[in-house]
Amino acid sequence: MAASFGGTAHARAHLPRFPSAAPSAFEILRADSDPERLGGSTLPAGGGALGAVRRCLQFHVPPSLCLEMSSNLSYYALRMAHLSARIFGEVARPTDSSSMKVVKLLSEQPYAKRKEVYGWYPPHNAYHNLMTKLRYYGLYRDEHEDFKDEMKRLKKLRGKGRPVKGEGKRALKKK
Repeated sequence: MAASFGGTAHARAHLPRFPSAAPSAFEILRADSDPERLGGSTLPAGGGALGAVRRCLQFHVPPSLCLEMSSNLSYYALRMAHLSARIFGEVARPTDSSSMKVVKLLSEQPYAKRKEVYGWYPPHNAYHNLMTKLRYYGLYRDEHEDFKDEMKRLKKLRGKGRPVKGEGKRALKKK
């Protein structure tokens, strides 16, 4: 049979029919040795490495996992799986689960750059600047700011404000 990875029904007819639950990558690759394990379908006699590659492609198993579990793949299939992994940003070489956690962590967007993190609170600084400008133009009335301005004015009338430069206590001592 010619190797076809396309979408023809004939090419899919030789693939095993899996139960409704998604099989693990190990089960997919082990179907060559024991086809009855995954739903009772049998593979053609020459399925071998080609069947393993086809199942990896069909079920979107990372090439690193395919390479790790199937040592009977041809050199060309190994090179193609490695190249595919590099093109699509997957791990090209077999890695253990702890290393995959690190790969997953570093491949995600940084925490501070996620929209749900930096967009959690409203932009208070922008709102404050906008309201200050509107208050300056007389389009917005902030009673608290008006109160603070009035308190500053009354303190200055009582002489409680900051002294003019050169008229403070230290300058008066020198005179």
